[in-house]
Amino acid sequence: MNLKNKVFFDKDLSISLLLNKMVGIIGYGNQGRAQALNLKDSGIDVAVGLRKGSSSIQTVKEDSLECLNISSLISEADILSVMIPDSKIDSFLSKNISKFKKGQTLLFSHGASIIYGKTKIPEYLNVIMVAPSGGGRIVRNEYKKGFGVPALVAVHNDFSGCGLQVALEYAKAIGSGRAAVFTSTFKEETDTDIFAEQAILTSSIPMIIIESYKVLLEEGYDPVVSWFVCFYEVKTIVDLMFEKGLNSFYGMVSDTARYGGISRGKRLIDNDFKNKMKSILQEIKTGQFNKELENLDKKNELGDVFDSKEFNEIEKKLLKKIKKIS
Repeated sequence: MNLKNKVFFDKDLSISLLLNKMVGIIGYGNQGRAQALNLKDSGIDVAVGLRKGSSSIQTVKEDSLECLNISSLISEADILSVMIPDSKIDSFLSKNISKFKKGQTLLFSHGASIIYGKTKIPEYLNVIMVAPSGGGRIVRNEYKKGFGVPALVAVHNDFSGCGLQVALEYAKAIGSGRAAVFTSTFKEETDTDIFAEQAILTSSIPMIIIESYKVLLEEGYDPVVSWFVCFYEVKTIVDLMFEKGLNSFYGMVSDTARYGGISRGKRLIDNDFKNKMKSILQEIKTGQFNKELENLDKKNELGDVFDSKEFNEIEKKLLKKIKKIS
């Protein structure tokens, strides 16, 4: 295995090192469950650690996985895959830091808790990351189809000297090698992941959809027709871009759509928009956004951008009809 590569595929990877280790999954939410089941199906020795009284204990048993209390799992596992919510990881590390064994590996699927966390990780631990580019349900479903989702891997601390190999083998075992595995760093993964959420995935795309819908309603257009063109058709366009690529995408749409999209798109996504995105990235890189998160009240101070009963009702009814037809 040439560890100097930046991109790895299944044929480049083995799981020989992982087969001799016990992987402990801490937390059994969507991502934790998906990774645990994929590892199990790949022949890896897996156990799940949960707190006493956890609602996930029964699910773990139904999935035919061993369930241990967290202290026992820490004492037995070679690799601890921490799959609890990001906001709780720093507290978990602080509480359990003295229990970790020399040479043990802590594995994360997002780097924020290490980059912005306050707990000092001892030098005698390995700290690595395997970050699949998809939610747990997708990670599991793609694996069962014989495929997988791409993943980023990174090494923050390599006490044992084989951190990257372990990360790559883990990525293969959860199915990511079937797509592609890329090397990165904790800082790069953290910054780019949060930026993509804020600039595109949970901001621009949903807000453009809802504001476009509102514009059509305010101009008197039919709510159902407006819903179709502003929301439903987004999926067909995204699928086309994914299948054909951005360069070929414009060749697959009408002349009207191509000209209108490019000419009006430049008016919407102008230099001011780009500068705002750069400003957002700087807030992430400097830690300003993380401080905002820490200072947020537990109440929902952000409001609900989708506070449109009419939109939501139309969406529910139409999705039901579409499901029946399909």
